[in-house]
Amino acid sequence: MNAPLFTKRTVGAAEARNNLGKLLNRVHSGEEHVVIEKLGIPVAAVINMDDYEHYRRLLAQEHLQELGRALGREAKRQGLTEEELIEEMEKDRRAVYEELYGRDA
Repeated sequence: MNAPLFTKRTVGAAEARNNLGKLLNRVHSGEEHVVIEKLGIPVAAVINMDDYEHYRRLLAQEHLQELGRALGREAKRQGLTEEELIEEMEKDRRAVYEELYGRDA
């Protein structure tokens, strides 16, 4: 995704409260991202939904990569080959499917 770099605007909580509609319009139109501070400390960011969804996908990818690394470490610890690991995962997938749907895939 070639997302443009947005202007980052920092506002205090009172300004955000008083101008929420305007801030949301600017974020929605792609003009800027808004960082909201409380007592001078950044506590929240307002970004458009496309950027939020992109952020969530990145987090999911990172989580999936870490799960894969953990699975690899555990397989290595147990002395499983890649083929054995795939076979075990397929057995587990079938068992879960049968538990959920009452028959094999």
